[in-house]
Amino acid sequence: MSGLQGLKVVDLTIFAAAPGCARLLAELGATVYKIEREIGDDQRTQGVSWGMKFKTDIDDAAFDCGGFNRKWVSLNLKTEKGMEAMLKLLSDADVFITSNRTPALKRMGLDYETLHKKFPRLVWAQLRGYGERGEMADEQGYDAITYSARGGVTMSFPNAGEHFEVGNSPVAFGDWNSSNALAVGILAALWNAQRTGVGDKVVTSLYHVSNWGMMSAICAQQQGQQHPKNRAEAPCPTNNSYVTSDGVWFVMCFGNYNKFHRKVFEAIGMDPKYWEDESYTSLEALAQNGKNVEVIAAMEEIFKTKTWAEWEPFLMEQELACEKCRTVEDVLQDKEAFDNDQLRRVYYEDQGYGDDHSYTITTAPVRLASMGDPILYRSRPVGYDTREVLEELGYSDEEIDTFDADGSVRCYAGAPMPESVLNPSYGLYPANAEEAAQMAAARAAEEEAARAASV
Repeated sequence: MSGLQGLKVVDLTIFAAAPGCARLLAELGATVYKIEREIGDDQRTQGVSWGMKFKTDIDDAAFDCGGFNRKWVSLNLKTEKGMEAMLKLLSDADVFITSNRTPALKRMGLDYETLHKKFPRLVWAQLRGYGERGEMADEQGYDAITYSARGGVTMSFPNAGEHFEVGNSPVAFGDWNSSNALAVGILAALWNAQRTGVGDKVVTSLYHVSNWGMMSAICAQQQGQQHPKNRAEAPCPTNNSYVTSDGVWFVMCFGNYNKFHRKVFEAIGMDPKYWEDESYTSLEALAQNGKNVEVIAAMEEIFKTKTWAEWEPFLMEQELACEKCRTVEDVLQDKEAFDNDQLRRVYYEDQGYGDDHSYTITTAPVRLASMGDPILYRSRPVGYDTREVLEELGYSDEEIDTFDADGSVRCYAGAPMPESVLNPSYGLYPANAEEAAQMAAARAAEEEAARAASV
């Protein structure tokens, strides 16, 4: 086995941030049981998400962002049998992940204190909006308001100046970053549980992750650096944005101005005074005399003399760290991202675009050599795996039928899934493609047999 294979995770989450954590663990090999209400996750049922236009009951690329690689179980946790099944799942689980607020968890008996007494080895993890203390502890938190607005992100990205206007934050930007933070905490708790046999409580929040991401800004603000920043007054001229003669914006990143200013200035043809006169040769001097504004203006004039097509090969040849400010449309065409399986095209029968009917999706931002590029399984309808999982827990078909009929659980009874949903997606470099293909074929055969038996 490799990575997190053999790890059992119970996922009681909604929307994006906490589901993203479960997806990350799943792509690293964990078996994740997604617990949904009868009507499904709020992310599944809120309508077309994130400015997209299309979704169906089986094709929902927005939902898949946080929904790959799950077993889909629908339990009514307000019923005795639904909760009984939930506790059976938790009894031998390694990790429980939730985004539910603490008062609701206490009402259900799924809070940390209750579950820790029942299952001392279980790692209990919660993604919150705010922290565990303070007036906002039990308030709802969302990416756009908690991470971006309250965390200062939204007000820091636009350029300060006469025409300053608040922008619209990138969709779920804070959600996916928070996913990673929670996963790190879970892995730390798992390591300790392995040594001690005792699980732990893992907590992070959208607001805390935002503060972590804004760390440098928070520190710099206290020494007079204003946010939002004005690029014409950037304290480090070689770590700033510039525009070429054809209107292409790019960013140069030489934060070590004191060491590299001459390399940059000589290469682009600046006046020698900018590396000979000590009033220009250190960030300390610029901070005291305000000549950073003059340096930036001089650099601006030079960069406006050529197009980006002329500047880019020159800057690369001179090893001057720069990147064009790309749009999302640009990223979707970036061969570098596809070569590294950071972006991957996944087939969607009813919604895909282009000649191959695919969507480009992102993969988990970490790789294990033993696993290679992750195998991805698309999300399935509500309750798709309920029967199979309940059978694994020891329930008979008759019991499951009864639970399904009285609303304690929901078992999928819809049409068979198309191959576009059932077939896994492979990266360019899976560690063991043959074994992966065999496993996928075996699972597909099991699902086909189960469908045939239910007819």
